[in-house]
Amino acid sequence: MQELSCTWVPGTIDVVRLRLGTRNIELTSTRLGRIFGSQALNDLYLKGRVVLRANPQQIDLLA
Repeated sequence: MQELSCTWVPGTIDVVRLRLGTRNIELTSTRLGRIFGSQALNDLYLKGRVVLRANPQQIDLLA
């Protein structure tokens, strides 16, 4: 399992930036919810950032 740090991309309403080690990945909040579930989005909406634990299959879906 790897940890991903997620924050909103400034100036957007539905784009999320994920930091995986030194890599930055941007994707829509809809796609994030499909990969990690609605709880990830709930925390992101409430706090503005969230740290997720991702298994290898989820990381493959981010590419």
